[in-house]
Amino acid sequence: MKTIFFICIVIFPIFSNAQIYPSIGQFQLVQLYYNPAYAGSGTHIRATGLYRTQNNKYPVTPNTQLISVEAPLGKNIGGGVVLNRHAIGAYQEVGISANASYQIKTGRESFLQFGLKGEVAQVNFGASSAFKWDDFDAFLNTYASKGIIGKIGAGAYFKKKSFYAGLSLPDLFLIDPSKLYVDKSTNKTLVNKNIFLITGFKVNLSDFFALQPHLMIRYYAGRPLNYYANVSAIFNQTFTAGVGYMYTNVLALYANVNITPKILLGYRYEFSIAPSSNQSYNSGGSNEIVLRYGFN
Repeated sequence: MKTIFFICIVIFPIFSNAQIYPSIGQFQLVQLYYNPAYAGSGTHIRATGLYRTQNNKYPVTPNTQLISVEAPLGKNIGGGVVLNRHAIGAYQEVGISANASYQIKTGRESFLQFGLKGEVAQVNFGASSAFKWDDFDAFLNTYASKGIIGKIGAGAYFKKKSFYAGLSLPDLFLIDPSKLYVDKSTNKTLVNKNIFLITGFKVNLSDFFALQPHLMIRYYAGRPLNYYANVSAIFNQTFTAGVGYMYTNVLALYANVNITPKILLGYRYEFSIAPSSNQSYNSGGSNEIVLRYGFN
């Protein structure tokens, strides 16, 4: 029983959350969350909020909230802040990160940015609220169930006309003073580094219609290569309708509308096209709402 409890409360949150960042379908709208080099890549301040929840038969479903604000701060300098919360079951992580970038012009209409981020997050595995046979079990009490962690990340971002590409390691260094993610028997960390590649381009087919594919690939040692693909059809630079695919066998439909030149509102729904291979989607899909405001 001790072993079962330990796996459910300690090991499961580690492998479900620390190894892989939460799934976000419209990743192209929240790139600062993955890549600090994205900060200040636009011409004005941009604030983006995202809410994502998954529907299924379980009482506590995965849900994620994000708020990001980024802007050019001066000559060749960009900055941004990200507030994020992710929960699944009894596990919860709440973090805030500061991001900074430096831009190098590579051409008349192209640039390359390098970025760094520092993040502080509060992690709670929820062990205190779970059922235990023995509150004084020495085996269980040797493992910390909550604490503060730090992350230092780095990235690069290239933009040229209608093409962009970003490569990042958002958790290049993990600072874990409470040893939340450390195997006590070997004193080695239980997590590896995440590597993200996000890219996309835009093809103008007429003055009123364009196509814009986006791709995100994420690598984590010991796990299959994950990828997300979105294809957006943009009408009159005002309304966007798209279809997406997520590894493995998850299809998505989404739409964004520019309510005003400054305000964008979007919704995305995901569902499994092979339920037997996607147990988390068997009794429902995922809903994702995005709101962005651009300050002049």
